[in-house]
Amino acid sequence: MACNKYNDLIFICDSSLQSSLFRDYLEKSLDISIKMSTIEGLSGLAIPSKSSVLIIIDNTHIDDESLDLYIKFLIEKSVSGNEVLINSPNNVAVNVIAKWPNMVGVFFAGDGMNVVAKGMKKVLEGELWLSRKLTNDLIASYRNKDAIVAKSTANLTTREKEIMQLLVLGASNVQIAETLFVSENTVKTHLYNVFKKINVKNRMQAFMWAKNNHYNDLPL
Repeated sequence: MACNKYNDLIFICDSSLQSSLFRDYLEKSLDISIKMSTIEGLSGLAIPSKSSVLIIIDNTHIDDESLDLYIKFLIEKSVSGNEVLINSPNNVAVNVIAKWPNMVGVFFAGDGMNVVAKGMKKVLEGELWLSRKLTNDLIASYRNKDAIVAKSTANLTTREKEIMQLLVLGASNVQIAETLFVSENTVKTHLYNVFKKINVKNRMQAFMWAKNNHYNDLPL
């Protein structure tokens, strides 16, 4: 099948025969090419800047440190990525899913290969693949979004909010400057002020703060 939505597909997993066989099955079932990488090897992948990438993530090999490495990869490569989680626990909490920047599919440990292939086909066509329970939990969470955003953005200026919206989309300082028609030094100054206001120490922490406060849900 042809997929025009994504420039690349990457499977984050361990270096095992089982992972290779899973990748081979998906490639044959969906007629696509999938790159394999460990979470530590992401930085070495040749991904064009501003690419749209679908990331398939084996949940059994992911922890908070791995998530930080993944976010760093998105920022450094200026990649626009969507995530699909496989081997997820059946009772996965909505706050765990919300940690990922753009989750579009979740497959559970008990799902068969045919179910994963069917769901992946839907994802590649631009649809979401989430269980009814998880969908309901996400809807309930988003119902409180406006109140959360109002509270969390109270101390940021309009320009700072614009910069944080672009930051959560993975834009570099140069890209932010070009979008807002300001200098790169101006962007750096604004980011420095934001870091102090939200009490973070670096760009990665600011990215996660912006994601957790729904900046990617706000209109630019």
